[in-house]
Amino acid sequence: MNANKNIIVVKYGGSLMDNRSAEKKIFKDIKKFSKKNSVIVVHGGGKKITNALEKANIETRFINGLRYTDSRTVKIVERVLEKIQDVIAKQLKNAVAVKKAVIGKRNEMLGYVGRFVSVKLPEVKKVIDRKKIVVISPAGKTPDGQILNLNADEVASGIAIFLKAKKLVFFTDVKGVLDRNGKTISVIKISDIKNLMDKKIVTGGMMPKIIGCANAVQKGVGEVDILNINLKGTRII
Repeated sequence: MNANKNIIVVKYGGSLMDNRSAEKKIFKDIKKFSKKNSVIVVHGGGKKITNALEKANIETRFINGLRYTDSRTVKIVERVLEKIQDVIAKQLKNAVAVKKAVIGKRNEMLGYVGRFVSVKLPEVKKVIDRKKIVVISPAGKTPDGQILNLNADEVASGIAIFLKAKKLVFFTDVKGVLDRNGKTISVIKISDIKNLMDKKIVTGGMMPKIIGCANAVQKGVGEVDILNINLKGTRII
């Protein structure tokens, strides 16, 4: 199946959510994309989840380096994420928050954490048909209705693959993938990625992101862009 010529999936989160001027710039970029495309926005939780858990005196537990989410925590995560989702939809104006749009599979070892399985296509399509921006939170559920916390990057990639989007955009606080001199590598072909890793040009936290990007392109997404708020960055094809 060829990439859908009209769908762009945008993901933003992390430190960008805690920077009001950066967020305003991203909303401006999203509105620009939506003039000629159907746009789906997937957001993260920023520091708001951490703050809410601290306020509730819930300690973060890790299993093999991965965060464990118990039944009390997942309720707080759901509440915080859906509040963020509503705020984003309101600020974008021409947008609709589609609640629990993501279907996931529970990873019981990590409590109420899930892996992306699918998206509620009829509900998303209904919003797209009304020429509105879709806003999706990584608070999803299992097919039988159990609330799950999912990774926002995984959700964005999963939706882009599921819909064969023409483009998947990750907004970050860096200007894409940088070479050894700190300059942006403007285009990376998926066949070059192993070489960039072997040469230690792509390292640390950028590695799983790049692997996820390559996977999305291999599975039918037209291209993946890792951009800063000024739309400067790296295109992965």
